[in-house]
Amino acid sequence: MKFTEIQTQGAVALVTGGARGIGLSIAHRLARMGARVVIADLDGNAAVEAAREVGSGARGFVLDVTELDEYARVVSEVEESVGPIDIVVNNAGIMPVGPLLEEPRGVAEATMRVNFWSHYISFQVLAPRMIARGRGHFINVTSAAGAIHSPGLASYVASKHAATGFARSAREELVGTGVTISTVMPSAVRTQLVDGIPFKWWEKLGIIPPGWVARDAVATLRRRPAVVGSPRGTVLALRLQHLVPEWLWLLGRRVVNADRTVGPVDRLARSEYDGRIDRQVGAAL
Repeated sequence: MKFTEIQTQGAVALVTGGARGIGLSIAHRLARMGARVVIADLDGNAAVEAAREVGSGARGFVLDVTELDEYARVVSEVEESVGPIDIVVNNAGIMPVGPLLEEPRGVAEATMRVNFWSHYISFQVLAPRMIARGRGHFINVTSAAGAIHSPGLASYVASKHAATGFARSAREELVGTGVTISTVMPSAVRTQLVDGIPFKWWEKLGIIPPGWVARDAVATLRRRPAVVGSPRGTVLALRLQHLVPEWLWLLGRRVVNADRTVGPVDRLARSEYDGRIDRQVGAAL
């Protein structure tokens, strides 16, 4: 299926979770390509500072992506003050790490709200506006975890499976409207998301910089594919792993000393990131 390219020059692009990491890298790239970038983040001060860093007239807004009314209000404010949103990057996400039985239920619920429900809310708010204009593109950043399984990341993996399945299904409902959804599935990324996790030396080789994800995410504006991996080749590898029987999968993990729950996690090194998860949990109370 062929789609016309989304032109970035003058386009309004909303990037959630855009104050740091992957979101900030995407914001920088879009701004360099002439887009009018709006950075939204639960940390409003960080969003404003990030917009200042991006420059090119970028704007920063505080936004809890898990609140429908707040999302709708911010979108209306953006469209009134900046212009109709042509591109939305659903990037906000959290990744709690640790044994499932030690994870507070509130953390698991927050993970689903941020990693899945925010994509649902974004679609509910923005898709009707885009359909009415006959144009628009969602870039939904999920994860390679949305196609695999991993002990120590059960809630995160579940949320990413949900987000990936949602995007692929919603995309088909948009056929013929001029609006599209591309799912971006990165491997581990060198951001605070991986702080404090004791990776083996060979695992570290697979951790990619956020700029790679930004490149692959923004590239979806050309042909608007259903799904892309980052790095390239990720999607094919994810599909092939489903052909591996469980006994062989577990044997392989044991051979490379990966048959463990993620950990032991250095909570001091991860304290800043865990603090943001706690704030997201608290935002729902």
